[in-house]
Amino acid sequence: MFNRLTILLCTFAFLAACAGSKGGGRTSSYDDDDYEGGGGGGSGGGRVREAPVRADDLKDAHKEAVNLTEENHKLAKEIFDLKNKLGLPTDE
Repeated sequence: MFNRLTILLCTFAFLAACAGSKGGGRTSSYDDDDYEGGGGGGSGGGRVREAPVRADDLKDAHKEAVNLTEENHKLAKEIFDLKNKLGLPTDE
């Protein structure tokens, strides 16, 4: 009983810390992507918009994703075949 309570409290503390971190959830009521910053006084520090994504970059990323997916399927098939050879359960 004590171990379960300890694990539960540690889990709660971890989740609370993650939720309270700066990178946690989005709580603002405006879209941060629309903010260019620096325009109206204040500290002058702001977020700079990134350059638009080029079509070539998207094609390259798509190719890489397809290649990684194919490699993942090949490795999963190898693992499945090896488990069958060893007589291990293959259910996932």
